[in-house]
Amino acid sequence: MQKFQYLLFLGFTLFFTQTNWAQYNNGYGNNGYGGGYNGRMNQMGMGSGPTQSAPKPPSNEETAARVMESLKTELNFDALQEIAIKNLLIESLNAQGVIIKKEGSNESKSEDLRVISENTDRKILELLNPDQKEIYKKIVAGGFKKKKKK
Repeated sequence: MQKFQYLLFLGFTLFFTQTNWAQYNNGYGNNGYGGGYNGRMNQMGMGSGPTQSAPKPPSNEETAARVMESLKTELNFDALQEIAIKNLLIESLNAQGVIIKKEGSNESKSEDLRVISENTDRKILELLNPDQKEIYKKIVAGGFKKKKKK
């Protein structure tokens, strides 16, 4: 009987000690900074502190809107052209994102991206009038340059 009481007492002691230790290390102790040396260092402002994740890249819709703003001023789109071309750009950016993420060699990815770019340019040219086509070809030949913010 003595042995049974001892084992029961030991079991309860270990159980409650483990529960308290787990809560302390999961951020309930030490004012939410976690336990241990790093938690105390963070609390004093000397540790590594919270790490910031990399900035989130703009969505395809935002990117297409920026491209459309630069094209719209130079090409004077009508409402139908603006909607159609913006949708083409979003579709193209989505396809490019899929290709970039897929497994494979950089050469095959590069070729696929070139094909998508050519198809997008061809589709955009189909929507433009002759004057706009000339301006668009000059823009594409010169490359899309980012305008500096002042």
